[in-house]
Amino acid sequence: MDALAVKQGIAYAKAHCVSGKGPIVLEMDTYRYHGHSMSDPGSTYRTRDEITGVRQERDPVERLRKLVVEHDLLSAADIKALEKEQRALVDRAVALAKAAAEPAPNALFTDVWVNPLGASARGVEPQLMHPLL
Repeated sequence: MDALAVKQGIAYAKAHCVSGKGPIVLEMDTYRYHGHSMSDPGSTYRTRDEITGVRQERDPVERLRKLVVEHDLLSAADIKALEKEQRALVDRAVALAKAAAEPAPNALFTDVWVNPLGASARGVEPQLMHPLL
């Protein structure tokens, strides 16, 4: 929920991996404002006050917006213009996607991950090995 902390964590992870120290796992913890689906409105186990409070105090976009304005990096009008520009960009991309032809059925089989090493994992029964697919 902190864009600057994420940026710093990603920079650390990149430096760690590029230096040859091995892989690193990053966990991103966020707050979900809505339920999981239409059958889960998300309001039965959280109060509206909780959701509103998190949105006002911890929302990453709002926090970054406040920091940028507080430090005179951009004005509120500049931010509004950027947001308008980005919304227009997304709207154009959505329109292009909706107007595009449906992909061919065989597209389902392109760019599918394949285990080139033939690695396998041991299952519940030690003598059975399962390919990692």
